[in-house]
Parts: sequence; C-alpha cells; structure tokens
Amino acid sequence: METGGTVPPPERNPDMEHESIPSLDQDTDLIVVGLGPVGLLTTILAAQKGHRVVAIERWPTPYALPRAVTFDHEIARILNAVGIDAENDPTIDYYDKLYYLYNGEMEPLNVIDWASKASDGWRNRYWFDQPGLEKRLRVLASSLPNVTMLEGYEVTGLDQDADSVSVTFQPTDFRGEGTRIADNATTYSVQGKLLVGSDGANSFVRRSLGLTMTDLEFNYDWVVVDLIEHEEHDYDPPYYQVCKPERPLTVVPGGPGRRRWEFMVLPGESAEEFEKPERIWELLEEFDVRPDNAELIRHKVWRFQARHLDDWRLGRVAIAGDAAHLMPPFAGEGMCAGLRDVMSLSWRLDLILSGRSDVDLLDSYGAERGPHARWFIDFSVGLGEVICVSDPEEAKQRDETLKAALAEQLKTGPVQPYDAKLGPGVWDENSPGGGFPTWQGAVVHNGVVGRFDQVVTRGWALLTKHDAGQVSPEARGLVERMGGIAVTVGPPGSGAGVLDVDGVYERWFAELEVEHILTRPDFHTAATARRGEDIDALVRGIAEKVLSQDHLSRSSLAYT
Repeated sequence: METGGTVPPPERNPDMEHESIPSLDQDTDLIVVGLGPVGLLTTILAAQKGHRVVAIERWPTPYALPRAVTFDHEIARILNAVGIDAENDPTIDYYDKLYYLYNGEMEPLNVIDWASKASDGWRNRYWFDQPGLEKRLRVLASSLPNVTMLEGYEVTGLDQDADSVSVTFQPTDFRGEGTRIADNATTYSVQGKLLVGSDGANSFVRRSLGLTMTDLEFNYDWVVVDLIEHEEHDYDPPYYQVCKPERPLTVVPGGPGRRRWEFMVLPGESAEEFEKPERIWELLEEFDVRPDNAELIRHKVWRFQARHLDDWRLGRVAIAGDAAHLMPPFAGEGMCAGLRDVMSLSWRLDLILSGRSDVDLLDSYGAERGPHARWFIDFSVGLGEVICVSDPEEAKQRDETLKAALAEQLKTGPVQPYDAKLGPGVWDENSPGGGFPTWQGAVVHNGVVGRFDQVVTRGWALLTKHDAGQVSPEARGLVERMGGIAVTVGPPGSGAGVLDVDGVYERWFAELEVEHILTRPDFHTAATARRGEDIDALVRGIAEKVLSQDHLSRSSLAYT
C-alpha cells in the first residue's frame, strides 16, 4: 500500500529559476534535507516554533505520483496538528469497514478492525492522495516567513563540529527518471545549528555520516498499479488482500477517485514483463477494469524491502523517514513511521534550539524510535511472509492454520490494530500506559469546546483528576519549563480547568488506575501515578532527562 523508489519526473515549473536563490551567507537554526512528507512536516513544526529553517530538495518540482496511499489514527492526529483534518479534506477518504485477508477461494484468513475509532478519537484507517497532501504541506511550509525552501538543489557535502553543521549544495536538472547536478553549477553553502536528513532510502546524509542499516533480507518484487476509474465499481470490502499462490494481490483505495492494485511478481517472472500496459490490463480483467472504463496513472515494479538504521543520530544530525527505515507495505505503516519520527524529533529540536536542552537529548530520539519502528517492520515482514506464498502446498497448510486461528479470534471480534510501545527514553517504564499513545476526547477549556489538542495544548501536559491531590509547585514549574502546562480534568460541573465532555479522560484514568498523567508533545505518555508525591518525583525524573542542567537548576531555585 506504500512504495518507494524513483518515479517518472514531473514537468519543470517554468516560474522556478535557480537564479532566484536567496542569499545564504548567514546562519540558520535548522537545515532539513529532503522534502517528502517527513521533511515538510519537520520544516513546518520547527518554523511554527519560531526557528529559522532552510529546507533543501533535489527535485526541482514535486513528485506528481503517489507512493503511500494510507495512514492510521496516529497520523490523522499528527496532521491535524498542522491544520489538516482527515475527516474533512478533499484529498482524504475513509471507510468504516473491516479489512480482510482472503485465501485463493476468498475465504477469510484474518479480519482486522479498520472500521472503528481509536482511543485518540480518530479512525483506525484513512486513504489519501499523496501529491494532494504534499501540496498542502508545501504551501504551508512556503508561507512561513522563517522558512527558505530550496527545491531543485542537491546536497553534495556535509560537515559538522561541536557547535554547528554545514552543507554545500548545487542546482539540479532532470536526467531520465532522476536528477543530476546541472552543468556549470554554482556551489552554495549554509550553516545551521542542527540538521535533519529526511532524504529517502538512498539518503546522502546517512551515507555521508557513515551510518549503517541492518537488512532483514526480505526482498519481493511487486507491480504497483495506480489508476482512475471512469465507471463506478462496487468494492466490498473496499480494501482486501488475496493470498492466492497463483498470484498474491492487494486491492485498496488510492485516495478520492483513485484505486490501487499490487500484484506479486512470481518466481521465474521478470520485471520487464510488466512494463507493457497490455500486461497490466490482463491482470485487471478479473475486476472488470479495462482501458475503456479506467485510466492508468502509473504501473511500476517495486522491490519490497525491510531495513532499519543502527544509529539514528551523529553529532548535530538526526535521520528520519525512509532514510532511517524501510518496510514492506502490507501493514500500510511506512509513511506513518516517518511522520512519527518527525513528532518524536520536533519537540527535541525545539528544546535544543531554544537553549533549554543539550544536543545529547537527540540520543533518546533513536533509542525510542528504533525499537518502535522495528516493531512495525517485523509486523510488516510477518504479514509479507504469510502473503507472499506461491507454493500451493505451503499455501494450503497456511490456510488451515490461519482459518483455525481466525475462528478462535472471532469469538471476541476482529483483530484490533496494535499501538506499539516506544523504546527506552524520556518516559517512565514503570508507569501504567508509559510509552504508549495518549487518549484524546472532546473537552471544554476557557470557554471553547473541541479536541484536547486544539483547545488545550499540543505540548507537554500534566493532567490531574479534579478530585485528586494536587501536584507540587515545583512539578508544575518543571512542566512549564519544558514548554507545557498542568491542568485539572473532570466532568462538567466539577470545576476542573478542562471539562471532559464525553468521559474519555475519566475512562483513561480508570483504565490505568491513576490520578495523574504526564503527556508528551508527540502524543505519547511519559509518566502516570496515583499519588501527588509520586507524580512529583516522576516529573522531576523526566525533566532531568530533558532539560539542561542550567535550566533544571533555575527551576529548582524558583521553589526553594
């Protein structure tokens, strides 16, 4: 459901001239290399915090074709943080339907709940048009006065010392399906305090730093087909996987007005066989999709792979997105992992750039994201090992095993999407719910009703039940010094600072059996406790991991 690699180049924007590059003889705060969804979101979040950003992309104009087509509830919440509402956006669709894995006889092998909403109030699954979504992010990034967007420039050198990182870059031209350094190209440079490498699977930044990736040696070729239908077809369910040994395949939406198919390239077949449109239409015949009722947008063979970065940070440089991890698309989590990287990284970048944290705070970024991303990689590989079976006898044994397991599973309902836990880092491992995504509900705060993220905060938040013992002034001060707030939460009429309209927070406190919850800006739980004195100690412990010694000392002096 997601792909990676090169795509046919878009047309050059005639209004874009390399000579229009602004002067870069001054320092900047953050350099972002690579402007897919991951780099664009990194740019936006840093700039919205007031930091100066230089964002560099080697493609002169944006990709015109989709790679990813789906995201989950966590990503809907992340996108909403920058004003993109997955419930009401013309580039995004959703279906309240279950997701099925079938065998060759169309008997269910597994059923996954993509029909429900998650505990954060967003649907478990959305479908989108990636070029349309990226356009929104690009326009937003370009509108910010402290952002310099340099599209059509390739980074050719990287250097750093204890205090800064600098890059050299040159203008590019199209060459075939890629880009090249333009003839007689001028070399430019810029220096920043930090750099994020989000420049894709073949990342120059990662290679420049000598960072290595572990290859899980999962390699299967699939032909990915994107099209627009001119006749309505009834897909029920709207998304499913067929695990037939004759040719495993995937049928999913591709965003509003679009569909995607993925067909496995079988042993003995070559990628070249699928370059001709006639071969693609043959594969689509069983779905009554033909040249007279549909338009091929793209068909291309991709190699589905599984890799992950061993070290996510070196000095003042951090790696994110496909530059840090690759996974097969069977769980629809590749782009999701990249945008989670951004959220985990962005609050750290803000604290470092604002002088409240030391640069070594970046160590916990990789420590947390590495195991989390690897969980989704392993899960995706596991699905792939189930799906990519072309031997009939092996497929028969698989079907018997999975049908028996499904019969037991359905006694309690379909499989629920899993929220993975962060690796060790800036959260308390002994806290109930620690390291997992936070819940979210509708609340009233300061006379405004809406989702918590919109009307209360998207930063650090110390939530205390309205009838619980209060936290200490020092704990409140430490949360504020990290850029957060401390609030009480209770039902309407309780007098709490945040009114829990639908009882979501009451249920969350009850499930964890706590009265205090410390949440992070990346929508994960940092710590929880029953008693005020316990949360005081936990907040202190988290602050010691986050704040520089100087800022930690200032906070302590304020309450002595």
